[in-house]
Amino acid sequence: MSLREIQDSVQKIAWAVAAVLRVEVEIADKDFLRIAGTGKSESGVLRTMAGEDHVYRASLVSGEPVVITRPGEDARCRPCMHYGVCAETGEICCPIQLDGQNVGVIGLLAFDGEQRERLFADVDAILAFLQKMAELIATKLKEHIMYKEQQLVAEKLRVVMDEMDKAMLLIDQENRILQANQRARHYLQLDEDDSQAAKWIAAIRQADATQHAPKQVVLTVGGVPKSFLFAIRPIQLDDTIKEWVITLDDVQEVVEMARRVTTAETDDAFAAISGSSPAIVQAKTIARTVAASDSTILLQGESGTGKEMFARAIHQASPRRHHPLLSINCAAIPEHLMESELFGYEDGTFTGARKGGKPGVFEAAGKGTLFLDEIGDLPLHLQGKLLRVLQEKELQRLGSSGKTVPVEARIIAATHLDLQERVAAGLFRLDLYYRLHVIPIRLPSLRERREDILPLANDFLATYAKKLGKTICGFSQDTQSLLFCHEWPGNVRELANVIEYAVNMETTAWVQVGSLPAQMMQFQAAVATEKAWPKNGGEVGQKPIVTLKELERSAIARALQEVHKRNGRKEEAATLLGISRATLFRKVREYGLS
Repeated sequence: MSLREIQDSVQKIAWAVAAVLRVEVEIADKDFLRIAGTGKSESGVLRTMAGEDHVYRASLVSGEPVVITRPGEDARCRPCMHYGVCAETGEICCPIQLDGQNVGVIGLLAFDGEQRERLFADVDAILAFLQKMAELIATKLKEHIMYKEQQLVAEKLRVVMDEMDKAMLLIDQENRILQANQRARHYLQLDEDDSQAAKWIAAIRQADATQHAPKQVVLTVGGVPKSFLFAIRPIQLDDTIKEWVITLDDVQEVVEMARRVTTAETDDAFAAISGSSPAIVQAKTIARTVAASDSTILLQGESGTGKEMFARAIHQASPRRHHPLLSINCAAIPEHLMESELFGYEDGTFTGARKGGKPGVFEAAGKGTLFLDEIGDLPLHLQGKLLRVLQEKELQRLGSSGKTVPVEARIIAATHLDLQERVAAGLFRLDLYYRLHVIPIRLPSLRERREDILPLANDFLATYAKKLGKTICGFSQDTQSLLFCHEWPGNVRELANVIEYAVNMETTAWVQVGSLPAQMMQFQAAVATEKAWPKNGGEVGQKPIVTLKELERSAIARALQEVHKRNGRKEEAATLLGISRATLFRKVREYGLS
């Protein structure tokens, strides 16, 4: 930092010293640029002293004052361009030092007898005074450096505050805004009107005193109430709170950002649907392909195969993902309430009706997606009304006088029933079946994709072990065989429940057969025994207990069959079973399998 940065202050000091001592004053920086001057030197301010800086240079090099009583004759003045013809009659100079570094020189000059007499009347006193003036200049420079550093810190803070994704306010104890970043000015419209600022801050302080995290406050900005999440932190100095920092997040923006982040992180909306078997991959491929269209989709599959997960994934992968996804289970709502839930009702339609009426799910879904789960259980008299809504793309609320409401939602229906059988039995309308059956997607049962059983089981194991705070490495070989062979009538939902139960029960590092639910063991034994010991002449004899070795043999045989169907290698069977290649070959030899 150069003395030139404080040139105005240095010049005022020069004038003050000259007025007190009644001699001329000259001040130069470390590069011998004249920073200040009085009398004859004043005209040379901000000009270099090249050729006449030798005495000052000697003072800077030595770090000591220099006294010249005869400028035209002193040997130290010999290199000067004015040597022998110097107009000065005396000179005293002193270095200006800051933090041990020489930053300039202050000099006192006499140009006549009277000034010379005053300059040398008491040299020690003059030197002491001059050194004090040098210290004053150094202090001024130090203050300037600190001020510049503070400005830099303040500018850094301003840039950081403006770049934050939160609104930030700095307030004092009287609720006055000392500083606000751009987002805060935008949220609170401070550039247009800050008259409400004290009221807003008081509301935030009050909410902070009465609420627990997360903190939320409603502020009226521009006549419109807005909800904000906020945090408030004190700024303390010497254990005393001086100021406060308040940060604000617009609740609507937080919700929207969370949605965008979730969407961005899940580029493939179907990633949550686990499985690599051909059957599930085909179902996901079809669903992913048709997600962008508006065509009606019919998901068909047994209970627990993931129909609702598919519906959510299709919605998330569609252009409608920014709109609601609503679902209604047609089998779970009483028949007398189903019509009002689907189509809504007007005010006063029936006793107990909500004042002002209520929109049905078709209306509430807007431009989003409506998932009609268990559509096969919809009562016949409502099937006709549903068909009309799907065909006309509009509906009338119950109790309406003819006013129609447009239907813009995409329909995804699902059922575990065979709708063709329901049609044949007169329980489902054929025309509605074809209206829903535009894009059918069949979801395979878990027993149809056995290669996914163990990977799914391991995923559930990791999830529940973490949730319950247990360290479980995996499944024993006997347990793996049993999981692979089980028929899984409840499909993936049943598998998840079985693994959660096992994790709760298991006390070792590996899930043992004994930790599985007893009813699963009974079911598996019954199925295996039924297959191994068929009925004879219509009579059922006493069925022997199936051993774990028999279950293991059955599991290996089934894995080999699955691989054989797709012309795979035996190593693939080992992967399906979750065992090593060497163990598979040893078991094949042991059980005489080919």
